[in-house]
Amino acid sequence: AIKELDSLIEKGAFIELKEVKRTRSNRQNRALHLYFTFISDELTNLGATFCYEGVKGSTMEIPYTSEIVKDFFWRPIQKQLFDTDSTTKLTTDQINTIIDVVNKFFATKGVVIAFPSYESLINESEKL
Repeated sequence: AIKELDSLIEKGAFIELKEVKRTRSNRQNRALHLYFTFISDELTNLGATFCYEGVKGSTMEIPYTSEIVKDFFWRPIQKQLFDTDSTTKLTTDQINTIIDVVNKFFATKGVVIAFPSYESLINESEKL
């Protein structure tokens, strides 16, 4: 990298360095959506249903999905803490903060949900 920069400088190139806050990687994105699935699966296993309101003013009980978890659990917390609606604009530290909030909430209900990692997936497979 230093040789490349020196070469560019010798050619008269203008170089600007700036610090960029790192947002999540593709792997983290997949893990985040898998986490939403883990939560929705656990809620479904507990017999919980989501009360959907909107079909001509009626309420329907439907099974939890990863999208429901994202839209009705994750996103409101994200909005309050970091004033953004987009999960793509979150940094890794911000994601970790939201995970802590979500996990603390579920822990008070007696539900432990681990964020997907190689270690947690290996531990889950060993339980089977």
